[in-house]
Amino acid sequence: MQLSGLGYFGLRTGRIDQWRTFAEDVLGLRVTTTDDGLLLRADERAWRIALHEADTEAFGYVGWEVPGPAELASAVAELETAGVTVKHADDELLRQRDVLGLIHIEDPNGIRVEIFHGARTAVTPFVSPTGARFVTGDQGLGHVVFNVGDFEATYRFYTQLLGFRPSDFCDLGRKRIAFLHTNPRHHSLAFAGLVIDPERKPKKDIDPGELFHFMLEADDYDTVGYAYDRAQDSGTPIALTLGRHSNDRMLSFYAVTPSGFEVEYGYGAITVSDPWTATRVDGTSLWGHRRPERQGA
Repeated sequence: MQLSGLGYFGLRTGRIDQWRTFAEDVLGLRVTTTDDGLLLRADERAWRIALHEADTEAFGYVGWEVPGPAELASAVAELETAGVTVKHADDELLRQRDVLGLIHIEDPNGIRVEIFHGARTAVTPFVSPTGARFVTGDQGLGHVVFNVGDFEATYRFYTQLLGFRPSDFCDLGRKRIAFLHTNPRHHSLAFAGLVIDPERKPKKDIDPGELFHFMLEADDYDTVGYAYDRAQDSGTPIALTLGRHSNDRMLSFYAVTPSGFEVEYGYGAITVSDPWTATRVDGTSLWGHRRPERQGA
């Protein structure tokens, strides 16, 4: 399967007004109002993140892009041969997503996975309200990270069915994190699940399919610093302070979104090219990325 990368994702939220302020003033995204929420723009695409008004805070769907209709048809054939139930978008869903073709399936954790082609490019240039510019293009939109219930089943689904390739792994206690790529971005998808003593009850229950964070990559280090200041000045909770990751070498901080999950805002990640040898790192960060309450400890 030829996935080009992360195209978009959607969230359900009861905090539309807070998201509007957070997206514009902290993240530097352009915001458009829709009938049921907001669309957030980060580049030349008409939108990258959709916020649907609801009475809950939950992840909605993730859209993975393919180059065109032939690749989408090939994806359908591969999935159906593997016994996966494939649903085709009707005209209303195509209109909502603003694409030419779309199918959707479920991963082993109940995450709605959409595969699409023909997203709309806006005729007006992207101008951030904060002056930010984001790294997208052939790397797609940042990355998403989930908690999963069955690590091995999830790994097989994304690598054997959808064609993701491993970049590396990280063990944190009894949890293992897999970092997967589909293009030069080090990882467009990562997920964490119990692999060591999975029968032992964890200290904190894992909610399969729960979004842990999404990432936006700026094209300049100072842009990250300015966003870090804006987040603190606005009272946005900082989940992790500035730090550099050990695997993709991204320099970033993590903030808590209005929905309660986190956003990583970073700069300077390495890229990968296949064939790539996946290794296992000892920890997620070289330095920094501290919980604020631990500063000075």
